[in-house]
Amino acid sequence: MKKFFEKVSTKIIRLVAVTNQRQPFSLRQRKIYGIVNSSHYFMLKKNILLKIKKVALKTDHDVAFSGKSKGNKHLLRVVRVAKFLAQKTGADESVVAAGAFLHDTALPSGNDYNYLKNKKIAKDLLKQFNLSLNELDGIAECVASHEGTITPKTLEAKIVHDADTLEKAGLLGIIRHTWKMANLKNINHEKVENHDVKMILRHIEWRRKKLQTPIAKKIEKYLSITVNKQKAKTIVALTASMAFNGVITEKIALALRKHLNKKENQKLREQLNLDYLNKFE
Repeated sequence: MKKFFEKVSTKIIRLVAVTNQRQPFSLRQRKIYGIVNSSHYFMLKKNILLKIKKVALKTDHDVAFSGKSKGNKHLLRVVRVAKFLAQKTGADESVVAAGAFLHDTALPSGNDYNYLKNKKIAKDLLKQFNLSLNELDGIAECVASHEGTITPKTLEAKIVHDADTLEKAGLLGIIRHTWKMANLKNINHEKVENHDVKMILRHIEWRRKKLQTPIAKKIEKYLSITVNKQKAKTIVALTASMAFNGVITEKIALALRKHLNKKENQKLREQLNLDYLNKFE
């Protein structure tokens, strides 16, 4: 019994020491110290998380793309998926939630592919919330690396990256990336060409290959669905036209129903409602 208490005491002493470090806990440290969720880790205050959510939704709905995406559910889906993945992997759930809410905050600047620019924007935005250095660094890393242009450096950042990538999987992925490309004017919303469709599909495949966690890879495999070139072009063309005119993802999905078969409609519905998560409980 004495040895047991000595062992526990040693663990507590080590844990106190590492909580003072600048960097978030590594996965190895989490296993050593029994850290499995946010109640043992950063413990981001609920009122701060609510404020972060409010800022994130305002940015996404009113600022990004001049307010064209107002009312879309992308952030809410990404947060829910990210929290699900966090629970499955032992990542800090509160940092993951904050990072997931804020992951698109660089979009109003033109794009969100630049790691260093993303990180600066995130840190500048987070200064108002009086966070600890660990919290600020952890959340900013989630925002900075979510597009996969570099390998995420923390477990939490990997989770946010994977949650966003799952939004770019399957039919929803075609819709969402087309929406973005049309409004960044990277494709002509009035005349979609075959090379535009290839570009959209290549991006989705590139994002798939960047998935970080085994659970996300399993989910992506389930969500993935093959559509022929003509149907893909129909989806991209209709989405681009509607997106440029300010129609949100969820309404575009409804308009696409008549162009999809039963299986395709079911998969898209599962993505929008996140019903697929039940299969991985």
